[in-house]
Amino acid sequence: MCADLYYTIPKFFEDRMREHSMVESFEKMNVKDEHIYEITRKKYADTVRIWLSDAYIFTSTDYYNRPKELRAGDYIVIAKPEGGGGANEDLIERTRIGVGKLGELMGALYVRDMWTYEPPSEEERRTRKERFLKKNKPE
Repeated sequence: MCADLYYTIPKFFEDRMREHSMVESFEKMNVKDEHIYEITRKKYADTVRIWLSDAYIFTSTDYYNRPKELRAGDYIVIAKPEGGGGANEDLIERTRIGVGKLGELMGALYVRDMWTYEPPSEEERRTRKERFLKKNKPE
């Protein structure tokens, strides 16, 4: 259930989807007490469902208790900014439903099989930033 999501969270999510280069369109599904969106992605011309979970600490139990509307290829967002957690990697691999924070979803939208997305490590982020700064350094 998503009864415990602060009202600004779905709006923030929708604003990010409007800005995302991979999102062709999105629509909130009519599911009682849940925030589930259908998102059409540009590059893959597919539709994925995204559930905004209200869990503070998302666990494998929460994963098992996900809405029945989710199917393989979909994604669960731990929507509370202060939230955390996840699910067992074997469980994610078996069901092919990814789980992560909004920032991870933003990266996962670029990957055909979103449940396989792994965010870059701190070292990879640092290297990318250094390359960017070097490339864009004024002379």
